[in-house]
Amino acid sequence: MRILIDLQGAQSASRFRGIGRYSLSLALAIARNAGKHEVWLVLNSAFPESIFSIRHVFEGLIPPERIRILDIPAPVAEVNPTNEWRTRTAENIREHFLQQLKPDVVHISSLFEGYVDDAVTSIGTFTSELCTAVTLYDLIPLLNQQDYLINDTQRAYYLRKVKSLTRANLLLTISEASRREAIDALQLPPSQIINISAAADGQFRPIELTTERKNQLRNQYSIERDIVMYAPGGFDSRKNFEGLFSAYSMLSSMLRTNYQLVIVGNIDADRHSYLQKLAKQAGLTKDELVITGYMSDEELVEFYNLATLFVFPSKHEGFGLPVLEAMACGTPVIGSNVTSIPEVIGLPEALFDPISMENISTKMTLALSDKSFREKLSVHGLNQAKKFTWDESAKRAIDMFEHFVQDNAALPSSKDPKSIAELTKSIAKINNVTKPTDADIVRVAECIAFNTERASHKQLLLDISELVQRDAKSGIQRVVRSLLREFIENPPQKTDVRPIYFDGSCYKYASAFTDAFIGKSQGGTDEIVEFCQDDIYLALDLNAGLTCTVHNFHKHLQCRGIKLYYIVYDILLVQHPEWWPEGTSAIFETWLRSISEVATGLVCISEAVAEEVRTWIKQNPPQRLSGPTVSSFHLGADVENSMPSKGIPDNAPTTLITLNAAPSFLMVGTVEPRKGHTQTLAAFELLWAQGINVNLVIVGKEGWLVDQLVNKLRQHNELGKHLFWLEGISDEYLEKIYAASTCLIAPSEGEGFGLPLIEAAQLSKPIIARDIPVFQEVAGEHAFYFRGLTHEELSDAVTAWLALNQRNTHPKSEGMHYLSWHESALQLKEQLKLKARE
Repeated sequence: MRILIDLQGAQSASRFRGIGRYSLSLALAIARNAGKHEVWLVLNSAFPESIFSIRHVFEGLIPPERIRILDIPAPVAEVNPTNEWRTRTAENIREHFLQQLKPDVVHISSLFEGYVDDAVTSIGTFTSELCTAVTLYDLIPLLNQQDYLINDTQRAYYLRKVKSLTRANLLLTISEASRREAIDALQLPPSQIINISAAADGQFRPIELTTERKNQLRNQYSIERDIVMYAPGGFDSRKNFEGLFSAYSMLSSMLRTNYQLVIVGNIDADRHSYLQKLAKQAGLTKDELVITGYMSDEELVEFYNLATLFVFPSKHEGFGLPVLEAMACGTPVIGSNVTSIPEVIGLPEALFDPISMENISTKMTLALSDKSFREKLSVHGLNQAKKFTWDESAKRAIDMFEHFVQDNAALPSSKDPKSIAELTKSIAKINNVTKPTDADIVRVAECIAFNTERASHKQLLLDISELVQRDAKSGIQRVVRSLLREFIENPPQKTDVRPIYFDGSCYKYASAFTDAFIGKSQGGTDEIVEFCQDDIYLALDLNAGLTCTVHNFHKHLQCRGIKLYYIVYDILLVQHPEWWPEGTSAIFETWLRSISEVATGLVCISEAVAEEVRTWIKQNPPQRLSGPTVSSFHLGADVENSMPSKGIPDNAPTTLITLNAAPSFLMVGTVEPRKGHTQTLAAFELLWAQGINVNLVIVGKEGWLVDQLVNKLRQHNELGKHLFWLEGISDEYLEKIYAASTCLIAPSEGEGFGLPLIEAAQLSKPIIARDIPVFQEVAGEHAFYFRGLTHEELSDAVTAWLALNQRNTHPKSEGMHYLSWHESALQLKEQLKLKARE
């Protein structure tokens, strides 16, 4: 059985109230107790921050792909009549979306949502073929319309929701009192309505507060005396503040001197002023009432444990969750003798008549004056709270779902969802005073496209924004070209590979570039990318310069269920900013912080880089509930599959003859500070001064911060004799240089991978490498390592290697493991959790 939970009750404004806590706790318990059943969640994209927190709490319980995001044409809040067309349209879109997920049961955590915010709920607006169960908290506004349905808009909204409620197949009430009210008020068959009750979360328990912590809490909220606490879970009239304030005013002067009345809950400024006014009218002085405003759950638990007495004078409740929370903390509790509250408290002696201020005051006086009575309340409350568990509530709900599905197997099935054509036809029939704008129509089309399950495969979107603009023929772009080719030629299973780029305002499919890349004679049209949940975005390029422009959009994609992966080549820019031009490090750090915040995963080109990234994230934790995964893969090294460049210069034969005539040591890489060119040149100058006949070959373009070195190279008296600097040569020529060289020398102080080591090994060329983790990872025992930053230390290392070479006892690169680009792409697909095609 597939159970689909619409969890908007834990996203909307209700998340700050008992409804939100109930919705989330029950959903978690259903996921824990699902057994063989599948549990899926539906979340509303209009509440992005709540999506992140909900995903976090369900980690390990529900696979991420079963948390589905519904896109709606907000704003839809029904308090604003101008939203009416969008609201009705959103209801159609939502039900069509639910149908596509083919549930056996849809559980709506809270139906009465969307009056003041952009939640959208309905039953039977677009389809009657969904088996729907609704958590019913209460019908208080229906039963007290004169107090709650005070204007036409509010009344129309609520009564329409009630009509929708009557179309539900099952009602799950949170108390027996709510169940009886539903049977009587809605005239529904009792067999369709079950009481699954409620529970307090495990965090609500007795705790020991230190004297220091007690004083901190008192000082934070300006509390000077012992506490009589009320956590109302709302601030409407049924919460009976007038009765509580009047009852408090009737306490003896001694009790009023010893105790302050503390109201805990999220409250706006207007209601805060109103409560202060009510208290003053009841005769309370300013120092007798404290209204805390919102506090975290952690602080709420502390306050329950800090309070001497918890009073709950509400006139009408669906359950009364704060009562149970207080009892679970061992707080003495007294409360009203009406609706569901006696079920929760379970002790007649602890009850009072909420209509009688004298009765409330008398019970408060007894509890505050009689220590043994308070102890009785505390012990009873702890035992009573144990009778209520979320697991038990969830098991009752699941059992009800199972029986209903079994008993109604012959009912119309949602396994064959209605088409988009039927959806658009239904939307076209909406007849409201408000009419859609052109922007509304476009937005609705976007929502339908995003919500609709693709008939074809999901997309793997390869961001090649830098390569589309220019091919700098750098090491990174060689990687981008190679992996791009592999993914296009060997796409993963059930996946459409689509290269994309950012054009300054939006992402577009790189159709024209891709067609040219694979040799098509006529390029395609670059259309705007259509993102859908379950798509995978992979940044092949390093696009640090785009960070500020795309960060918020990437967060938007992250929220909507698109998986975002970024290849990290190295993080040397933040580790050694002195190696790059001023300002470069700051740009890179902004990018690194950005991707750490939004990424599903960071895929590094070596495990050495991955370890450095993990350390950096630990030291610079991103602003998110759980960090990205950090994994690694190795780059490929087969030049023929990396789109090699061609071309041999006219003087190549002479150069190659010279290199073959003496031991020649080859350096490959851009001439920049970290690469060790200065140390290497000085080491070879020392060797030449000692009369040692060796050549130094530098292959790489001029980089940055090396003006002095470059001038020295260009004017060196050994240039063209024992020193060769080959700038920007082709891959074809480089392969010949490798073949003519005796040994690769890799003195770089920092690298992400070390591709030249593999290129040397492919041609069985020995390797001298600086002893850094990434070179050890790539070459292992197949290289001769050196340490130190002085030219003497490197000169000694070369001399030692030459001696070993004479005896043929130097480390051999033959047998060194390396990957083809095909194998590299397979490793990368594995990190993206994509299956290669068989």
